[in-house]
Amino acid sequence: GRVDEAAVAKRYQPDMSRTVTVQFVANNNLGMPWEFGPVIASMQVHPGKVYATSFTARNPTARDMVGQAVPSVAPGKASRYFNKTECFCFTEQQFAAGEGRDMPVMFMVDPELPDDVQVVTLSYTFFDKEKALN
Repeated sequence: GRVDEAAVAKRYQPDMSRTVTVQFVANNNLGMPWEFGPVIASMQVHPGKVYATSFTARNPTARDMVGQAVPSVAPGKASRYFNKTECFCFTEQQFAAGEGRDMPVMFMVDPELPDDVQVVTLSYTFFDKEKALN
């Protein structure tokens, strides 16, 4: 969920002795024509520290579209330790025909993440909002 960055920074002491690999994956739901992908495939992070990355999306069609990205975190037990402070998935994304843009994500891995989890995968699936309604 959404968390306040200042509160996060105060509450957590970054664990500089530990490194977790965060992988970024982008998918489109069936019939969603957008070009969608992470700017970088993975990054090494220290739990308790806020990091920023972004995904790019482009609507290659000739019509305006509204998309909604749905996040998921793997392994499942890591999801409660993965905090997004800013994410394009919090709101629907309106793209004009042919429009493309960078969409930021800010996140932090909770220092309480179980020690046996060394890789966390954050994946997003973009849905066509209009199709989802019909």
